[in-house]
Amino acid sequence: RTTCLAIVLSLTCACATLASERTLPLTKLRLYETGVGYYERAGALGGPAGASVPVPSGHLDDALKSLVVLGPDGQVRSVAFDSRHSPAVARARAGLPPEPDAPIRLHDVLLGLRGHEIAVTQGGRRARGRLVDVIGVPDPDLLEGGGSDDSRPSTAEQAGALQGKAFALLVTRTGRYRRVDVAKISQVVPTDPDVRARMQAALDATVALRSNARGLLEVEGKGEQVRVGYLAESPVWRASYRIVLDDDEAARLQGWALVHNDTEEDWQAVTLELVNGRPDSFLFPLAAPRYERRELVVPDRELSSVPQLLDTTPDAMWGDFLDTDGGSHGYGGGYGTGSGAGFGGRGKRVPAVRMARAATSGSSDLVSVGNLAALATGSGRETRTAFVYGAREPIDLAAGRSAMVPFVQSPLESAAITWITGFADATARHAVRVVNSTSQTLPEGTLSVFADGGFSGETVLPRLKPGQRRFLEIGDDPDTELTIEERKVESVPKRLVYEDGRLEEHLIRTTTLTLELVNRSGQPRHVHVEVDAGSNTTIEGADRIDFDQEREHPLAIFEVGPGERIEGRKVVVVQGISNLTPFDVLAEPELRRLSTAPSLTEAERSAMVTTLERLEQQRKAQAEVSRLLAEITVIEGDIERLRGHLSAAGDGESDKGSLVDRLLATEDQLQARRKELEAANEALGERVEATREALTVLAPAP
Repeated sequence: RTTCLAIVLSLTCACATLASERTLPLTKLRLYETGVGYYERAGALGGPAGASVPVPSGHLDDALKSLVVLGPDGQVRSVAFDSRHSPAVARARAGLPPEPDAPIRLHDVLLGLRGHEIAVTQGGRRARGRLVDVIGVPDPDLLEGGGSDDSRPSTAEQAGALQGKAFALLVTRTGRYRRVDVAKISQVVPTDPDVRARMQAALDATVALRSNARGLLEVEGKGEQVRVGYLAESPVWRASYRIVLDDDEAARLQGWALVHNDTEEDWQAVTLELVNGRPDSFLFPLAAPRYERRELVVPDRELSSVPQLLDTTPDAMWGDFLDTDGGSHGYGGGYGTGSGAGFGGRGKRVPAVRMARAATSGSSDLVSVGNLAALATGSGRETRTAFVYGAREPIDLAAGRSAMVPFVQSPLESAAITWITGFADATARHAVRVVNSTSQTLPEGTLSVFADGGFSGETVLPRLKPGQRRFLEIGDDPDTELTIEERKVESVPKRLVYEDGRLEEHLIRTTTLTLELVNRSGQPRHVHVEVDAGSNTTIEGADRIDFDQEREHPLAIFEVGPGERIEGRKVVVVQGISNLTPFDVLAEPELRRLSTAPSLTEAERSAMVTTLERLEQQRKAQAEVSRLLAEITVIEGDIERLRGHLSAAGDGESDKGSLVDRLLATEDQLQARRKELEAANEALGERVEATREALTVLAPAP
């Protein structure tokens, strides 16, 4: 039975205590959208107390790569800090297992103290001496195996050990050797201060890696008015907006910023600035010591560092004096290195390759009926890439606390509207039209809308440049309905072009709608219908026309009074569009329609007639190829079946000769069909080229 005891190890730090450094107070904080913050401290350098900057262990690399000293009379000679070693290095120097996650037992501590003078306390008795070795923690499998050679202890630690026992062997200053039961040790104290310091450094490295404890950057220099700035990881500040709509006055925008003090330092009278911008920032390992690996060059002759006659004689190594029971010694060494580096940059969007295998539609660039995009307002102005919002007053925020800080309060061009997606029987939605009428870019954030003395809905306000406009939905409007009573669509082709392997049909599509609009509420409704069209469009029958640049669709606007029903409203939408049909998917019905279209020129109709005739011949050639492929598949199946029958037939079978004859005839038939298929493919290729040639007359002029 193994008994586990909790042993308390006392390591008294003998390091000299440094004088308390005077911490420079935090005076300014600038937060960015990229998860970093610019911390600025101000004060005087020099003097007996010195000056320091508190930095968490995890932020030390950022501080070292971004530290900047500002001020007219400041001079800095150095910025010092405690070197940060990796836990593996610190533990190895202390003689402990280097693996960061490896448990450290008292046995491991004692192994690391071999050769050093220690004082141990055991059952109230104290022993002092140099630790020679630790005998124990034997392998139970070896000790329980009996007296065979294979079960003997195989290491120095197991030699002479008892199962479940471990002993520390000490030699005193008088030369006496003492054996101490490790299980009864309650305290171990290294007497050498350097040994205690290495043990303490191993613990400090582990704590620094996991606890992110604060350290100090000691700034040595002079100056009365010095500012020290540096970058550190910080919570991303986020915006939250409120819009209050009022029929009698301009809407008001309230912008609040959510900030967090996740440091261990209270913010007192700190100037807070919020940056609406995304400067590049990255992590870079800089603080910890780094070592370059060198090539190991060895002599041509392999020489040992251990004397050959250290524990033997030539007689014992040869002849009758050979000690067959003696131990053998082996010495070796190993060395391994590994290194790697990686650099990541901002990814660039790779342009997608359009591989259209079906007809597509879009706005025509050859047939123009209008440009509704010119009606759009609020496209945004290009200004500075980053804006800084400053809090009106310095902020006080305790460590570990968060706060909502107002950063913008301004009149805003905004109006309540009703939004309907498309001329269809769809649900109407409450929405707001928002124009950034401020002088600065508004960062993205949640938006709550208030009107008529209460809450109207909420959405997300996207990033808006000054002058930019957005239509934002905030909830259903059950009191407003749009019904399509009649719909008529007429398409008139105006131009045909063959380019890049596609037939382009440029046409004018006229959609005539008869609408019914109902407003059951007691408030007027400004109904905005998003029209499924592009900018090359004209719309008649609406009260007003607008264009949404974000969605790239025109808007038909109808004014509906309180409790009003509008019946029989006729709306005409005329679009200049283009249908793009790849050559591989040309169809006879479309070509036949275009060949008789009176709106096309005689040359275009003639080209369609010729293309239609050649496409029909191409289809026949394709059908012949398909027929031959099907026959070849059947013949190949017959050949496989005949070969199976032939393999199953014995040598004495009478019909084996007929099977051979049938197999040979079938193979001849397959060869003939393959020749026919080769000729059919050549004919099909000629038909395809002939069809393409008929379309080349529609190619645009170079």
